[in-house]
Amino acid sequence: MAMSDEEIERRIAEARKLGSVASADWQSYTWKNELVEQKRRIVQHLAEALAEADTEHNPYHMLERAIGIAAVCMRRLIECRLVTDRFRETPLEVHEIHAKEDADWREPFVSRTASEVFNNYDLTARYPERRTPKVISDKMLHARVIGVLSGSAYLPDGLLVASDTQSKTQLFHFTPPEIASIFDAFLDDQIRYAADGYLDKDGNMQGKRKVYAIRK
Repeated sequence: MAMSDEEIERRIAEARKLGSVASADWQSYTWKNELVEQKRRIVQHLAEALAEADTEHNPYHMLERAIGIAAVCMRRLIECRLVTDRFRETPLEVHEIHAKEDADWREPFVSRTASEVFNNYDLTARYPERRTPKVISDKMLHARVIGVLSGSAYLPDGLLVASDTQSKTQLFHFTPPEIASIFDAFLDDQIRYAADGYLDKDGNMQGKRKVYAIRK
């Protein structure tokens, strides 16, 4: 049954009482621009730490900050569906250092970012692995270990990173070009096609039970 003009006016008046909400679609450039800056900072501060450069700032403090911000950028690109589905599902190459099997594990002090490394990990080898972008960003965001390895006869100079849950089994090890390539993978991914809609209970693209998003 059609509504009367009076009823329509009443509903419009009631809706106006709720005010308005302004918003926009998620955009990748906001997070990618910030990721570009944090990539630059990480490469810079890692180089300063390796060279023991005399700087006004503490390169380790700046490195820790940049890693955290970069991880947030990567997580938002994934969570807001600002990268392609193929990229989200494609593992990236990383290297990992394993925890010592026979070590008497020592929990690092909360105040330190990389204590007990030589006791807990086998720093004579690193192993190539493949991890999804989300796994890498999650580990960096929740980093419990952040350190800079240099002067090793076994491993190249580079960055050590591990989350709280990851640290008891292994560490990520990145040379400067390798950590830059992880960020570049996020930055180079471009969406050419996007679609959003609803799925019904049987998974058909209709109804209003569940949303779907396609990014290619």
